[in-house]
Amino acid sequence: MVISIPVILAGLLLLGIPIFLALSATLLIYLGWTTDIPLTILPQRMFAGIDNFALTAIPFFNLAAEVMRAGRLADRLIGVARVATGFLPGGLGIAAVLACMMFACISGSSPATVIAVGSVMFPALTAAGYSRAFACGLITTAGSLGILIPPSVTFIIYGVATGSSVGALFAAGVVPGLLVGAMFMVYCVFYARRHKVVADPLPHIGTVLGKLKDSFWVLLLPIVVLGGIYGGVFTPTEAAAVAASYSIFLALFVYRSLTWRELPAILARSGLISGVLLLIIAGASAFSWLITSQDVPQNVTRWLLSATDNRAVVLLLLNGLLLVMGCFIESASAIVILMPIIMPIAQKLDINLIHFGVVFTMNMEVGMVTPPVGLNLVVAKMITGMSLAEIVRAALPTLAILLLGLLIVTYWPALSLALPRLLFPS
Repeated sequence: MVISIPVILAGLLLLGIPIFLALSATLLIYLGWTTDIPLTILPQRMFAGIDNFALTAIPFFNLAAEVMRAGRLADRLIGVARVATGFLPGGLGIAAVLACMMFACISGSSPATVIAVGSVMFPALTAAGYSRAFACGLITTAGSLGILIPPSVTFIIYGVATGSSVGALFAAGVVPGLLVGAMFMVYCVFYARRHKVVADPLPHIGTVLGKLKDSFWVLLLPIVVLGGIYGGVFTPTEAAAVAASYSIFLALFVYRSLTWRELPAILARSGLISGVLLLIIAGASAFSWLITSQDVPQNVTRWLLSATDNRAVVLLLLNGLLLVMGCFIESASAIVILMPIIMPIAQKLDINLIHFGVVFTMNMEVGMVTPPVGLNLVVAKMITGMSLAEIVRAALPTLAILLLGLLIVTYWPALSLALPRLLFPS
């Protein structure tokens, strides 16, 4: 009867039922049909799934991202990135990637990064001579760095689900994030040289200093957040509150790009995003309890390890599973649903859970830019006005780069583990 669990869930999702309701309904239907377990277990397991202090970081990071976008603070980061690299071959594309990386250090969200950076950089790139396809594909994929470069909401959820240190996960994402960002930048240089795109003129030193002065307080934000975490000043959860408070302070009092009247709408939007995400986590937690109680993880582990105990092959198979799942469900659900199945396999093969957290997150990055769910695709459609089919085709070159980065990180654990071991020795 266990096979009926994925069948019920797939059927509900195909009917267009929201994933939170589909997860909860699957549990109710299965328990009511095959067991005598009281259905009151559903709200109990849902509450247990979100009864974790670390999850309070999610609404704060969402609020910081929304304030950065609505208060035009992200535009200042983009301005700095442009004067820093715009005069290089492919410099404007490099600036777009750099802006995505800087915004990721604040927002922890991939769609928020695409919105904030893409709304400014897409028209700038096309005006500078880059094709619409290149500009759209680059921003859509580079925006996925928002869940890899710390602080990352995905890492927070993964840490809660696996019992891993969120701070160590944040540290683990730094080098892989820089690696993938650098690969995107190299691609920008090759594209610009091939298509003879003219770079920006070399900026005057006064322009550079002016941009740095104008953006100083915004540039300080990622330093405060990440420095505070790694310096032991505050926890990742407290860092989220610091990021939100600091962003609001800058927008209201330093740059005065927001008014008090606009703040309630921003709070409502960020609250809605956080509420939806936490509902999905609650439903996924209940579903995770169901598959664990039915011994699905143990059976999958025995089956997989009976087929092969080669660590490299298992990692390849797990990547394949995650890539497929990432196309259909967003990262929060994937973590809570799949990790009870994957953790026993990882433990049997001595796969470090911090390293695998980065691998998992990079797979979810790919899911952000692949149909049918692909949140970044939806956001890019809003910004560019291109069709989803055009955006998917445009993202193929940068998606290939992201997959190459995934393979490198998967089979070179030191890339993700060196910094956590330095900062969090155990």
